[in-house]
Amino acid sequence: MSTPYPSTVHILLATYNGAKYLQAQLDSIARQTHRQWTLTVSDDGSTDETVNIVKAFAQSSPQTVTLLQGPCAGSSTRNFCHLIQHAPAGTEHDLYAFCDQDDVWLDNKLERAVQWHAQHLQQPVRLYCGRTQFVNDKLQPIGLSPRIRRPPSFGNALVQNIASGNTMVFSPSVLAAQKKVQPEHSVWHDWTTYLVATALGGGVWFDDEPCLHYRQHGGNVIGSNYGLSAQIRRLQPLFKGRFTQWTDANMAAVLDLGPAASEAAQELHQKFAQLRAERLPWKRICTWRGTAIRRQTTSSNLTLGLALALRLT
Repeated sequence: MSTPYPSTVHILLATYNGAKYLQAQLDSIARQTHRQWTLTVSDDGSTDETVNIVKAFAQSSPQTVTLLQGPCAGSSTRNFCHLIQHAPAGTEHDLYAFCDQDDVWLDNKLERAVQWHAQHLQQPVRLYCGRTQFVNDKLQPIGLSPRIRRPPSFGNALVQNIASGNTMVFSPSVLAAQKKVQPEHSVWHDWTTYLVATALGGGVWFDDEPCLHYRQHGGNVIGSNYGLSAQIRRLQPLFKGRFTQWTDANMAAVLDLGPAASEAAQELHQKFAQLRAERLPWKRICTWRGTAIRRQTTSSNLTLGLALALRLT
């Protein structure tokens, strides 16, 4: 199937000792029905066969494949930040896509994203993201990532990320804005992408159709995300101060954008800063309830309310 939008998608792949699953991911990129793509790989000091696999793929691929030395900062987010800074220059029609080393893309992943972007060219700031099909290490389906319940928004992005980076395909204006964000102000590269796109007043589409097989392996087990015990575990970062650290980073990231952030985003950012600084818990809660700052579910908003009451976010 062809698309009327002549877009080259610049794929940004972060790798580190990913030889076990990397070839399957590269093969799925090669099978994409949207053929106009480049691949930029930032390897963070792999000691296995990762680099050799990438080099072999580059030799066999008719598309441009570039291998970069990563920052070796011990963080996948820093590696993706490195990719953002060194992404290929493109035209206004080009797009950018994050890629993980251990997934398998569905054949039409890029095409679906490109078609959505083609239908919304009147909006220069655009972010496509969506659901994933969870699979085990043998690629057997074990579940789907959840649907979103609230529309994507800056008020949501301040306190929650709604999508995995491996689903994201975004316009050059999003990439340009991301370059302004300091790496230390990025909690995770995908959360920052969602935050930036909404702060700029951009269009964000969450596709309800899964676009890839999201491999769950090692400590990354789908079962750990559900059930009462999982909800209790998710309270641990709250009381360890991580919610506060994440919110501080997100607030700083918005400041990095400067006047590029929309007036509405700047106003909500200022209001959130003021309510976080409010001394009285009940005033913090009352002010929050009058804003559009919300997470996706009732239970997660109760957690957010608790965090605000206790000044833990």
